[in-house]
Amino acid sequence: MGDNWCTIESDPGVFTELMTEGFGVPGVQMEELWSLDMAVEEKNAPMYGLIFLFKYTGEKDERPTEEAADLPDLFFANQVITNACATQAILAVLLNSPEVDLGGTLGEVKAF
Repeated sequence: MGDNWCTIESDPGVFTELMTEGFGVPGVQMEELWSLDMAVEEKNAPMYGLIFLFKYTGEKDERPTEEAADLPDLFFANQVITNACATQAILAVLLNSPEVDLGGTLGEVKAF
């Protein structure tokens, strides 16, 4: 495996281009929210997910988590390389949103 993933700028326009041009998912757009109050406003509907950005500290989190086996319709990909967190988060939102047209490429990935 590679040591690092190509770091992408945390910018809604860059993320939108990754989803539409890179992954081939039509009709989706990333919006930046400055407060959760903005998330409930009608202008941001439909909303398929929220991605929270936190600085990585390397500390082990001992909180209990759900097991993927207990959630059979959940798509989950374990990040095994550094700097892939934005890509992983975007894929998780898209692949767990059944109402989103994934397009050819990402639809084939999910079907696989």
